[in-house]
Amino acid sequence: MPNAIKIISTGCILIASVFIANLLFLQKAMESFLTISFPLISFINLFGAGVMIVVALVALLRWYRLIGFTRVLIYTLLLALGLNVLLMLKYLVTGYGLMTILFNVVVIVFVVGVRGYLASSDAYKYFYSD
Repeated sequence: MPNAIKIISTGCILIASVFIANLLFLQKAMESFLTISFPLISFINLFGAGVMIVVALVALLRWYRLIGFTRVLIYTLLLALGLNVLLMLKYLVTGYGLMTILFNVVVIVFVVGVRGYLASSDAYKYFYSD
């Protein structure tokens, strides 16, 4: 197994756990904050966790038939994270908002790298070899 697959799977699982922790925090904070954007932010966090788990499973189990689907999921996640950054701009002065924006930017950079790796010849050799 190449080191890139180990890094991708570990990073995806860690990022998914942070998305789930953020989702749990939002459910707890929903009682004290009255705002309209929290259901959408919660959905984006749930979607992000699901995509990260799917990407890790595809990478670890070598599902070569799902690489195209994984790339589509990654593009959709990038759009959703961009929307999340725009939604969190109104909370930029709070610690939660700043940490969420920074986390989203880190995830965007990581996911762009994963997408690039999935399109590379090294990934092609890994997924299509016996």
